[in-house]
Amino acid sequence: MDKKTAAYLLASLLERMQRDGNAGSVSSHEIKALRLALQSLDPDADLPAVQETPPPSPQPGGAPVQLATDGSKPLPAPAAQPLALPEVKLVLDSLDQSEPSDEGVLLCLDFGTAMSKAFASLAPDEYLDLELGAAAGRSGYTLPSSIFIADDGKVYFGHEAIDRSEGLMDSGRQRLDSIKAWLSQQKEGNLDGDARILQKSWNPTEFKLTQGDLIRIYLAYLTDIANQALSVYQVAGHSVGRYVKRRFARPCWPDQAQTEWADKLMRTMLAEAQVLADTFSDRWAGGIAVAELKAALEQVRQLASRPDYLISEGVPEPVAVAAGAIADAENMRDAFMVVDVGAGTTDFGLFVATRRPNVEDDEPRVHQLPASIQGLMQAGDKVDGMLRAFICKHESIDATDTSGQLIQADLGRRIRGLKETLFKTGELEYALADGTVGSIKLEEFLADPTVKRFGQLVEEGFKKALEAVDESWLRWLAMDGVRLHVVLTGGSSTLPMMQALAKGPVEVKGFKILRKGVDPKPDWMDDAAPELAAVYPQLAVAIGGAAEELPETLTAPLNFGGGVGRATYVAGRIQISGR
Repeated sequence: MDKKTAAYLLASLLERMQRDGNAGSVSSHEIKALRLALQSLDPDADLPAVQETPPPSPQPGGAPVQLATDGSKPLPAPAAQPLALPEVKLVLDSLDQSEPSDEGVLLCLDFGTAMSKAFASLAPDEYLDLELGAAAGRSGYTLPSSIFIADDGKVYFGHEAIDRSEGLMDSGRQRLDSIKAWLSQQKEGNLDGDARILQKSWNPTEFKLTQGDLIRIYLAYLTDIANQALSVYQVAGHSVGRYVKRRFARPCWPDQAQTEWADKLMRTMLAEAQVLADTFSDRWAGGIAVAELKAALEQVRQLASRPDYLISEGVPEPVAVAAGAIADAENMRDAFMVVDVGAGTTDFGLFVATRRPNVEDDEPRVHQLPASIQGLMQAGDKVDGMLRAFICKHESIDATDTSGQLIQADLGRRIRGLKETLFKTGELEYALADGTVGSIKLEEFLADPTVKRFGQLVEEGFKKALEAVDESWLRWLAMDGVRLHVVLTGGSSTLPMMQALAKGPVEVKGFKILRKGVDPKPDWMDDAAPELAAVYPQLAVAIGGAAEELPETLTAPLNFGGGVGRATYVAGRIQISGR
């Protein structure tokens, strides 16, 4: 190729870049080098003026940077115009009163990592089961804790979020699952800061949404669906209203600072969620435009007051379960380890129930050992990830290439259902996004070294909860005739490594402690619908947290045999049979 031909081609390239707007794919230095090369090849050649425009700013609404025609210093870009938000009028009915409606009704919201639940009670002894799935237009008692922001600019919730996200493995889009984990991944900070803005794979629109926004939006959805499920019940001749007192269940975060930060944040967000729930009530099906939600969120954050009167205390999940589980203690003194296994966390708590001697029908007093309230950031979601990795390894999927990444993304959207099939039937047949079909057996998966290590971590978490208490308590637990009753609850409590926690001895600081599993179903569930009984492990936290008439729970002394400390939490009268 001669110099004139090369010069012609370079000039043609520069002109095409100018015409088609492709300059943003190369740097200013590369443009300058092309121009110098053209001048070197043909000093008389006309240098086309190339205006380089880099890709749009990664922040929604950001303005592109315009470079000078010589490819050197950038010219000032015009100021980005804020995106216009639609006019949304908040429904502020919850601020028109300062006391909860329907005295005697108590609601407990269990915002779960994978599934969310709710339960309510009506004093003195009525229990109001809430079929959230049915209230949302599907079936069952639970709601998927999932959100999907579609390319049509709408936000979809729960089951619809899962449906809408299916079949998008080729698009790079992601569904927002496990959003509760954002509260567990830090001890402090602002979930609405710039560092918490959702990436494009989650939010393809030009409206900025933060992690805090997504939690508020989902809590609004959960609140409204729970309100609708409650409204089917009558009290004093009218339907239960929307503004009943409510507790919320929370994990036992391992750090006190994190507990205080997350607890305060949850109280604020739940109060804001009621305003959002009223504003968008009964509009969730079919999705809600991101622009509308963004406009409402901006207003809610600016409110001078919130319906804080609705929000009662946050109840640690194992404490909520213990409210019922230990109420049917059989001996003068019984010990219970409550293990609540969710999707994101496994929470432990040791409780001792005592009865006064020679007092017939004496209600047990419940003593909580605060040091034993421990949280392990390992639960059902961890098993999901291990199963996905196991399948990919089984099929020799290369996670570094595009096809492998798409297969992993597709598996991630379906993995919970696949896990459920594997553990229920003992075998899983699957089809991957690239057409590969295969099968694995449960024993193969459980024999995987990664899965075994996970089981060991869970057992170590159980031991850690016991190691935190004074040795005098361990000495008593190791005595002949004493059994540590283990109560397993939560949606992931049926996993084999979790069931193992209720079997056999455990050695802690040289003390051999015998464990005995306890069926957590309360006696009143003998007459409950089979559908409710089947999902009791998932609902146990919400049921315990909604207990209305509560016997006192005391702080146990540091040493076994000491005096009783001050009262802290309360335990419910939802009886556990101990069968």
